Amino acid sequence: MKVIVVGCTHSGTAAVKTIRKTYPYDNIDITVYERNNNVSFLSCGIALYIGGVVQDKKGLFYSNAQELSTLGINMRLEHEVLRIDFDQKKILVKNLQTNEEFFDYFDKLILSTGSWPVIPKLEGIDSKNLFLCKNFDHANEIIKYAKNVNNITIVGAGYIGVELAEA
Repeated sequence: MKVIVVGCTHSGTAAVKTIRKTYPYDNIDITVYERNNNVSFLSCGIALYIGGVVQDKKGLFYSNAQELSTLGINMRLEHEVLRIDFDQKKILVKNLQTNEEFFDYFDKLILSTGSWPVIPKLEGIDSKNLFLCKNFDHANEIIKYAKNVNNITIVGAGYIGVELAEA
């Protein structure tokens, strides 16, 4: 059986580890497609990282691609799934490093794509000093930029926004 997992932050990582733990000897081929260059990112720790409470970035991850590969999982980082055909059980994938596009097929599909911030259509929304705060790359951009500013504004009162205000 071929299982494809789209997205491998928290839930995707948990899913593939659970499959391997539950069915360790079964003939299950697992392939993960993740658009980022890392897996298992704990976004709940962004404010702690930006605020300096978490000093080592490794504390924001509880697994990595190498560990999952040792479990026999085919890891495809920096690959984006562009289209899913549920009837034919295939996906169209783009390698973000080479821009190559190809199809892959599945028997079972796990969608672990997470969420994304809603970006309002406002004047200045594309400003160079406006940042999203959802993933590890965003956190690093904010830390780099914040070293040279005295004031910030946080738009959004979700858990990350509130924790950032505290940090």
